[in-house]
Amino acid sequence: MNRLSIVVVAVLAFASAGVAQELSRIAEIAARVDSTLQRLAPRTEAPRPAGLASVRTEPGAPARVPEKPVSPVPATSMSIEERLAALEATLSASSSRELLEIIGELKRAVDELRIKPASPAEVYPMMKVGLLSQFQAQALQEQTTAQQDNDASYSRHWQRQLYIRRLRVLVGGNLTKNTSFFFESDATNIGRVGTNGSKTNGVSMYVQDAQIQHTFMPELSFVAGLHLVGISRNGLQGATTLMGINYGTYQFISSTPLDNSVGRDLGVTARGFLADERLEYRAGVYSGRNVNQYSPLRGAARLQYCFLDREKGFFYTGTTLGKGRMVNVGAGVDMQGTFRGYSADAFVDLPVSELGSITVSASVGALNGGGSDVDSSAFTGLVPQQSIVFFEAGFLFKDLNLQPYLKYESQSVRASVMKQVGATAATLDYQNMLRSGDRFGLGVNYFLNAHGANVKFLYEIVGRHRASRTAGVAERVTNGEATLQVQFFTY
Repeated sequence: MNRLSIVVVAVLAFASAGVAQELSRIAEIAARVDSTLQRLAPRTEAPRPAGLASVRTEPGAPARVPEKPVSPVPATSMSIEERLAALEATLSASSSRELLEIIGELKRAVDELRIKPASPAEVYPMMKVGLLSQFQAQALQEQTTAQQDNDASYSRHWQRQLYIRRLRVLVGGNLTKNTSFFFESDATNIGRVGTNGSKTNGVSMYVQDAQIQHTFMPELSFVAGLHLVGISRNGLQGATTLMGINYGTYQFISSTPLDNSVGRDLGVTARGFLADERLEYRAGVYSGRNVNQYSPLRGAARLQYCFLDREKGFFYTGTTLGKGRMVNVGAGVDMQGTFRGYSADAFVDLPVSELGSITVSASVGALNGGGSDVDSSAFTGLVPQQSIVFFEAGFLFKDLNLQPYLKYESQSVRASVMKQVGATAATLDYQNMLRSGDRFGLGVNYFLNAHGANVKFLYEIVGRHRASRTAGVAERVTNGEATLQVQFFTY
């Protein structure tokens, strides 16, 4: 037998798959074939497999074709696997056990290899378009006063809402290999009924994101334009991959005081990955709140460390639906003028058994508009000193595509500057209580097509403080909220 025969088959198999990393494996198998053929040459010289008989044995030597072909293998019509099977059948006749074992190894290697078509050459600029639609149905229990609850003739009502929570058009792509862009418009709460009973029909789309990013190296890139400037994980997640129906209720408390658009601000962010691309940093300067043209710029920074899978997307995920192995911790700081914001968070997303995977996200934050009762600033009364807690945990049953989850949030206002809450020394605790609240919810998600199409349901008990029937005393009460959401997303 020609000692190049099996080598040629192996090289054809792996070269056609386009997998360069397998070349060392091919070389090792080829060496074993050559050594085996040298020892078996007297027994395997004839008959020669017809499918490989045309292989030249010397440079420039004419092809040798046997007078009586055995098991012909038409090269143009048979797959790699079929050629190996034919060769195996031919070798069976010669009882070459060692060669049969090597052929078996080659067959297993080809079977294990994921053969993918070669990707087309990248052409710039390149662009793709997407759409996000979230339809919601809600039932909201009325928030009554102490006097209403004390009136036996008063019935507590449930409000109903049917509306489109988000309708977004997404456009993104690359201008060059290292320069990408992302644009997103949004129209929110289409059809939602206001407190005066009128329905919001005339909703216009507005610009949500408009950013461009250039990457010099993994350690350094710049993002410029209107983009997310969150310091906690939940505030930097994409709306399409949230585990819950929405972001944390208290997540964007500082958005309005800082003249943001749902956490977005105009500015430039430096971003990069260090320590084997496990440590991500984000730091930038932004427009922030402008009292006049001489207002100070806003600055924000965040660090995140990934212990398992690296997370390199600009928008963090809310849940990978069992596709990832993530254990991340992060922290951030946000400041402008006298305003200060701090946050720390942790995220776990792991398969835990054959049943499915867990997702846990938690964060704590602290905000303070600063100033004093003697010398207040533009932020003093807009952001009372407070702490925020966010927690959610879910389990995905992968065979059922169901993900039950629970969530808890709280906002505790603890202003020490009376001007922050419009209080006097006697009413400071009372005013702080009126601004504090919490929420506890149980929900379940059903994924028809992962994040592309799903249905989510959440029931929450909303805790708040209100004025009691005793003057100057706050009391805690609760009301219920039930929300059903249908999401469609493609990008």
